[in-house]
Amino acid sequence: MKNIVGILLLMLVVATGCKKNWNDHYEDQGTVSDLDLLAYLKTQPQYSLFVSKLEEYGIAEELSRDQELTIWAVPNDQMAVLEASTENKASILKYHINNLKYDSGKLKDGLKLITLNGKYLMVSRKDDQLHVGDAALTKANQFCKNGVVHEIDQLLTPDVSIYDYLRGLGSDYSIIRDSVLAMNDTIFDLSNSIPIGVDPTGNTLYDSVFTITNPIFEKANIRSEFANVTMFLPSNQVIKNCFDDLKRLYDQFGKQFLKEDSLIAYSWIKEAIFYNEIIDNYGTKDLTSAFNRVWKPTVQLVDPQYKRMSNGRIFNVTKLKIPNNVHIRMIKQLFHYYEYVPEHEKPDLFTLANVTGIEPKDRDKVSFPTLGIELTYRTLLFRGNISDNLPASIDFTPIMLERKPDGSTGYKVVEVPPGEYNLYMGFLAKNHPFVNIYVDGKLIAKSLNVEPATPWNYDRATNTVPGTKYNGWGGLVGPLVIEGDKIRSFKIKVEFAGLGKGTVENIELYHWALIPTVNNY
Repeated sequence: MKNIVGILLLMLVVATGCKKNWNDHYEDQGTVSDLDLLAYLKTQPQYSLFVSKLEEYGIAEELSRDQELTIWAVPNDQMAVLEASTENKASILKYHINNLKYDSGKLKDGLKLITLNGKYLMVSRKDDQLHVGDAALTKANQFCKNGVVHEIDQLLTPDVSIYDYLRGLGSDYSIIRDSVLAMNDTIFDLSNSIPIGVDPTGNTLYDSVFTITNPIFEKANIRSEFANVTMFLPSNQVIKNCFDDLKRLYDQFGKQFLKEDSLIAYSWIKEAIFYNEIIDNYGTKDLTSAFNRVWKPTVQLVDPQYKRMSNGRIFNVTKLKIPNNVHIRMIKQLFHYYEYVPEHEKPDLFTLANVTGIEPKDRDKVSFPTLGIELTYRTLLFRGNISDNLPASIDFTPIMLERKPDGSTGYKVVEVPPGEYNLYMGFLAKNHPFVNIYVDGKLIAKSLNVEPATPWNYDRATNTVPGTKYNGWGGLVGPLVIEGDKIRSFKIKVEFAGLGKGTVENIELYHWALIPTVNNY
């Protein structure tokens, strides 16, 4: 009997507790009305201006239909913003209505709600306060027969898509705007066009529908409201600064900044700035674009205060860099440029060890008719004494030629950006001794056999000009890293490492070339 009484008491306590919790939960849900949404809003004087505008633009009837909606009601003191707006007012009002009913419990951070104007409305939570777009919820869960009303503290302004925002940019962003829009193609959409008659020759006439296509849409659909896309947006000034940096860099290692170089840079920019994801916590990791381009936040700098779009977000770029492995195809110079250095300056650039003689030498002549080029391969020959058992070597600071103001030929030291490269070289390969190669004192290749004509004879092998044996990379010595965080000079040391088929300790150098690896950003 005592057990039965105890069980009954326990059930009573549980039932009482459930009733209390249910009552508390019910009270949290806000008001409940048997009226439809439109009729209910008309009973609330604080929304009278909002309702009158819905009626004025023919939208109010949607609130009386047999459907469930969510209404974001704007109080009268915030409606003046609508009158001042130059945007489409009907579209703004439709932005305050969602199909389906979303009570506050369903409004989760990051939720995107499609509105009657076709744009998405983003839900977010900031400091335990629910927001839709830029507005905060001030009175939630006013339930009606066919939906729910939430009061917000300001009029919502529809977000635009990334594509529409890009299309509306001003002259400060004309470079990226025009280069993206120039890729548009307008095509006739037969499936959505309606036949309206036949012309005198029997051809069908259509109420035509045209669709805009763009290769970018295939990778990152910045035009679709259903996409989640991020764009990094560079201004004209940011792009100009980027190109100025390229020109200065090219000058440091003896290359002109040509139109083809600018096209490569523009292509990389367009492919690197679009992402098929919403990017949060910018700077915490490297990113891969929709076109499989790598974007390193440690190098590419952006304003972390992004612009919210209806289909994603836009970050403004503050500093842009084209990766080394994209725009640097080859850094290359010849060893015989030694002869252009005045004698009193040579000790600062070249360290000779166990060398009995050094001189430039003209060797083979060659022509490339398809290019209209005739040239003589000119090498730098240095000799050692094989009988002294001491290896001859040259530790060489790479230089390039430049034209002096008086028209004569001078030189300057080559400087390159830090990073990982593959080193290629060329020699007069016939009967050449083996060599050890060092860069900045680090051994890159030991006892390297450079006697085979392919690929070591001059620069006639590996990635030459198509259809010729002109201006190639030569033979692969090995990978290396130019250390540091800014552009600088470096040293190449070539050392005798034993005889091949020849009988003398003669090292005959033609060229060196640095090719950035995929890791060189």
